[in-house]
Amino acid sequence: MSDISLELRRVVAERAGYRCEYCHLPQSVVLHKHEPDHIVPVQHGGKTEAANLALACIRCNRFKGPNVGSFDPQTGELVRFFNPRTDGWEGHFQFDLSGEIIPLTPEGRVTVLIFRLNDDDRVVERRLLYDVGLFS
Repeated sequence: MSDISLELRRVVAERAGYRCEYCHLPQSVVLHKHEPDHIVPVQHGGKTEAANLALACIRCNRFKGPNVGSFDPQTGELVRFFNPRTDGWEGHFQFDLSGEIIPLTPEGRVTVLIFRLNDDDRVVERRLLYDVGLFS
């Protein structure tokens, strides 16, 4: 694992508005700080630079692991994950007031699937946070 400077960590966190760039969980409501995630992992040639880093909650980062994509559950095609540096979140996902994150594209579908964005506990957590004004 490569070292990420405190300054680069700050840049990544500020750019993300201190929320996970995948599931949108605010850092202010978790016990473990969000982490800079290599969008393209180092083992796949990714660089430790702002253009290849996204702020990720511990769950999104762990579920993603060193993967760069997966097979779309609808088409069976190999598809890359959502990339916070090049893709707009709203173009790939929709937040449902039930707490679910609805995928709108193949990239959204594989990201929701592999990152387990709609596991029951995560959906309940988002719904409760939304209900008290801490999730948008």
